Amino acid sequence: MQLSHLVKDWGGFEQLVAELNRTGEVSVEHNVVLPGRSGAPRQIDVLIRHKQGLYEHLIVAECKFWNKAVDRATVDSMATTVREVGASRGVIFSNNGFQSGAVTQAKADSIDLFLVRDLTNDEWGAPGKIIDFFLHVISISIGGFSTERTFSLPGSQPTSTRMDLRLGNAETNSSTPITWPGRSFKTLEEGIEHAAKDAAQKVYQPAAFSADGKFDATLRARVTVNLAPPKPIVAKINDGTIFIPSATLHIGISINQSRMIFDRAKNLAFALAVEDCVRNTVTAAARSVGEETTMLNQLNAPQHVSGNDKPLENGTIFSVWVAGFQNFDEFAGLNPGEVKIAPAAS
Repeated sequence: MQLSHLVKDWGGFEQLVAELNRTGEVSVEHNVVLPGRSGAPRQIDVLIRHKQGLYEHLIVAECKFWNKAVDRATVDSMATTVREVGASRGVIFSNNGFQSGAVTQAKADSIDLFLVRDLTNDEWGAPGKIIDFFLHVISISIGGFSTERTFSLPGSQPTSTRMDLRLGNAETNSSTPITWPGRSFKTLEEGIEHAAKDAAQKVYQPAAFSADGKFDATLRARVTVNLAPPKPIVAKINDGTIFIPSATLHIGISINQSRMIFDRAKNLAFALAVEDCVRNTVTAAARSVGEETTMLNQLNAPQHVSGNDKPLENGTIFSVWVAGFQNFDEFAGLNPGEVKIAPAAS
């Protein structure tokens, strides 16, 4: 897709310039000889005919595939060619730019000067020709929950201190009424699920990882969460009341990572910048594979953005949290605090 890959010599550059001008609105001819008014033939690299109403306009283009910038004398020569063949316009295309004297002369003679070059990343649009980012799909699992140092007051002891907690499914969750000092939770189940989500979000680090050199991978971590509110949680269970000064919760965090790479030029035969060195504007010229016409789109100066409107950068990680809770069985083989990374299943 780079200009150096598309063009190897002068003839190839002429062919490319001809294709850049095939927009469907004009006819384009390559390597044409026209008679000059003085009687001498004039060789034209690319001849563009634009018919509008009853009139036909001729535009003659020279293609300079040089290892140096085009000079003033070349612009003088083009101005002579325009007069000799009676063209409406003269254009010089270069792969290496123009000297300042050439630009000054072109303005005086109404000659267009176009530099054909690769598009910059800013001109492609952030983050550039290649878009490369990561997607993290994160799910949480709840394992064991155990209370510590629970007690009851005389006359409010439950018939059993065993709690049958069912978590992770709003439709089948158990419901254990509580008072959690400083929090608005109505049930112990609600408090545990909130604690699991809060801990997972604190543990999660939006950083890319790999397994066996592959970025499409899954990370699993088993985490122990210690709950120690300033005052004991008061829970109603089994026809009584217990006080829970502290508890331990085991959670599992699963991160399914996918690397997303997109080449914006994948379906393009070419995409180049055509820089107008007289008017200081830039036009993107692109053609899709299999098409016969070139699309032209004038580019605006890059816009400065800030705050939350910053453009996408390569390497960015997008995090998506799965609603609800997953089965804890896949974490049974992990020890508390252990992390395991494995390639994603193909």
